[in-house]
Amino acid sequence: MTSPRRAAYALEARKLSRAPVSRIATVSTLVLVLVTTAGGFAAAQYSTETDMGRQAATLVTAPGWAGYTALATTSVGITSFLAVGIVMAWSVGREFTDGTIVGLFALPASRSTVADAKVCAAVLWALLLAASESILVTAAGLALGLHGDGAARSALAVFLVAALLGLSALPVMWIATVGHGYLAGIAATLALVVVTNIAAGFGLGRFIPWAIPVLWAAPDSAVHPALLLAPFTVAVVGALLTRHAWARLELGND
Repeated sequence: MTSPRRAAYALEARKLSRAPVSRIATVSTLVLVLVTTAGGFAAAQYSTETDMGRQAATLVTAPGWAGYTALATTSVGITSFLAVGIVMAWSVGREFTDGTIVGLFALPASRSTVADAKVCAAVLWALLLAASESILVTAAGLALGLHGDGAARSALAVFLVAALLGLSALPVMWIATVGHGYLAGIAATLALVVVTNIAAGFGLGRFIPWAIPVLWAAPDSAVHPALLLAPFTVAVVGALLTRHAWARLELGND
């Protein structure tokens, strides 16, 4: 017989994989990353006489794979965090908005187990999305004529940036729980994107966990790899806060 824990994990994985919001987020993210990275790099290399080409050239700050990777991670940094944050907010918040939270109290699995299942399903999806982005942009770089020697390193950098930023969106699940709806989580996601970009613009990016991965991947970066532990720590804290909040849920307060 299937254990309550295993059933909860299977249920959350099935709900996330079949949800239109996760499918739309996946396709939209992959398309946007591919278009902005490959399209931007191609414009910078082959259309330098056009306005678009000149604008794209300002974003490609180094030749070869270094510049291509920096462009890819910049694109991934925005799109991945937004997509994952929105899906994570939906995964938790929909239970309150749609009123299905009541049914979860009737499951044999504990509420903390349900939270763990939601977190694990979201994390697995975020990692699969990061891997897909990495493979897609690396293949596009090779198709654009970049030498194969730097492909593996670029793919790893893109994956790390996408994975860390996706995982660092986990606090959004806690916010959606506390806010009893996905709108609170989506608002938090947008706020983090705005704050991160403003801080990076003022040169404070190395102090912001959500900016560190992209800055680390930039050519001639001064960001020490140890700082990549910051977004990972944020992810762990977000998962623990989400679990704690779900463990304390009561029907009368939902």
